Amino acid sequence: MAIRHDISAQPESVPRHEERFIASEELARLVMRTAGSHLQLAQDDRPYQWSTTVYCDTYDWKVYRAAEQGAALRLRFREYHRTRPEDAFTSARLWLELKEDVDDTSRKERFEIAGDLVPAFLRGEEILPPSANGLSARAGELVRDGARPVVVTQYNRLAYASPQDRIRVTADHNLIYLAVPWTSNHDGAIPARMGPILARETDVVIEMKWFDDLPSWAEELHGYLRQRAPEDRPSKFVVGMRHLLGEMPR
Repeated sequence: MAIRHDISAQPESVPRHEERFIASEELARLVMRTAGSHLQLAQDDRPYQWSTTVYCDTYDWKVYRAAEQGAALRLRFREYHRTRPEDAFTSARLWLELKEDVDDTSRKERFEIAGDLVPAFLRGEEILPPSANGLSARAGELVRDGARPVVVTQYNRLAYASPQDRIRVTADHNLIYLAVPWTSNHDGAIPARMGPILARETDVVIEMKWFDDLPSWAEELHGYLRQRAPEDRPSKFVVGMRHLLGEMPR
């Protein structure tokens, strides 16, 4: 059954570079001051609002295992609120995001959908239009394999970006990882209570994303981050799943 109504998409057909760093508050303030002197405040990520992202995986953890190997298609839902919610899928409109990661590059397709369509999508009903890059078809395969909500992140994001997001620098503060006890895909499954809390991030997660070559100021900033925070930072999905499954490195 197809329910393709009132859905808008924001595709990224060209892969973009993406790197993450874990930084102290002091380093994060320096990075964001530098980014803010060259870029505009991003429109989607309003400062101090809470971003809630619900990640899906199959019963055999297919997405997580692939992400650990450096290549995966992630299926997630994102909402924005003025105060931190305790339930997921409370919004009349939310974003369904399909993000393909391969090594240090990513492609993303973002659909704005009605919040009450989440169970229908997870039941396998065709609510998404076909995409040129094939991500929506692959997401349908994940749903048929049993993908359902498993882990949640919540954070406050500050983001600066150039036009068309050719360069984007973000800082995620107060990052929390939570479980989500999803039991079925019937319409009454939403809103879904989140919890328990799996972990809290004490530092700031910095992300740099860009197409093409970096301008000199951004290349210098990237090199500075590499010196001050040299350890490769996994995605928030991978870190959250490690906490969920008890696989955090000791």
